[in-house]
Amino acid sequence: MVENDWRTVVAWLRQLCAGPTPEQRTVAKALAVQLGARTPVPVAAALLRAQLRLPLSLPAPRPIGDAELDYLQNLAGEVGLRIPGIDAINDRDTLDAWIMVARARQSIAHLRRLKPEVGDVVVTVDRQTTAHRHRQLASLSRTGRLNFRGGRGGRTWPQFVTRVVKPASSEYPEVMRLVAEELAASDKHPELVSDSDLRRLAPWKVERTAGMAARVTLRDAIMTAAEERPLQVVLERHPEMLAQVVSGNHGTWVRPQVQFGNHYMADFLIAARTSMGLRWTLVELESPTKRLTNASNGKASPTLRHAVDQIEDWRAWLTANLAVARSPREEGGLGLPGITADARGLIIIGRESVEDSGRGPRELLFTRNRIEVRTYDWLLKAVSESHPLGWGLLEQEVGWDDEDEPF
Repeated sequence: MVENDWRTVVAWLRQLCAGPTPEQRTVAKALAVQLGARTPVPVAAALLRAQLRLPLSLPAPRPIGDAELDYLQNLAGEVGLRIPGIDAINDRDTLDAWIMVARARQSIAHLRRLKPEVGDVVVTVDRQTTAHRHRQLASLSRTGRLNFRGGRGGRTWPQFVTRVVKPASSEYPEVMRLVAEELAASDKHPELVSDSDLRRLAPWKVERTAGMAARVTLRDAIMTAAEERPLQVVLERHPEMLAQVVSGNHGTWVRPQVQFGNHYMADFLIAARTSMGLRWTLVELESPTKRLTNASNGKASPTLRHAVDQIEDWRAWLTANLAVARSPREEGGLGLPGITADARGLIIIGRESVEDSGRGPRELLFTRNRIEVRTYDWLLKAVSESHPLGWGLLEQEVGWDDEDEPF
């Protein structure tokens, strides 16, 4: 049962810690069981169950260990709870009842400290990373537990809360932004987007394959361009060429010039939907005249390293701004449903060359960074081969994500 007022929860917990209920006194009298005037409700219930164990064929008492007794003694000392001697606690049912009382007193103390109200932002500390975590309070359970908005079973106990931020606080807008970002990051299946999300992507949906005009235009640009801008223009006019790079048998969308914050601009983002959901690819274009590797040592060229840095910068921005990235554009977001901070990267650079194959750097980037490196000749091959829309050359070469086939 949930409540909206912490005072109501405190009152209920205090009643739990108080003496036996009238019903418990009646049963105790009938069984000739002595219950103290201050015996807490859970403990009284445990004592009555012990008396009824044989008549009702209840399970035999479960033994307890020294570590469990130590836990109760430490907890009781922390909350100022007087417990009977260890000899009087001889089974786990009674032990658990006293622990319940101690935890109730603990919750009472921290609820009074925090005074949490629905809508507050609750701040906790991750015990593994020591990072602060932010969630918005949705309700309180009668046990004292705090329940969070956003689903996925988010909850905590008040003793683990560092502080709460009230809606009237000047920092509330910022912590609410953190709430949204952390919820987005905790989504285990962001690729399962809604139909409304897909409708918002409609302006960028590609529903045709590349024709001769597109292929010839691309070939001419590759042959004449000294930098990447002419290729950007061609691919913006013919997004179907990039759509044929990835597998999206349930739909493919190509968005040009997507700005991440104030400092980063992705050349293209490709969204491809398969039976596994929507997957994004971050595309960075470089000049067709640039090398993949240094002629002197075969390592990644400065241009290729710069392209890798670009994609990693986009991913870093996404890590801190996932909720903004996924939110609809009309709500101030980027309208990139299901995108993740580790989205696959694709760099298109240079031309095919035996002396500049870049095999080593390519394999290393794929293994370490999930970044594919391809040439403009490869892109021409992808748009020239006769494959139906939805069959991507990239997946044919590197395998299907999550063993998902395009058909």
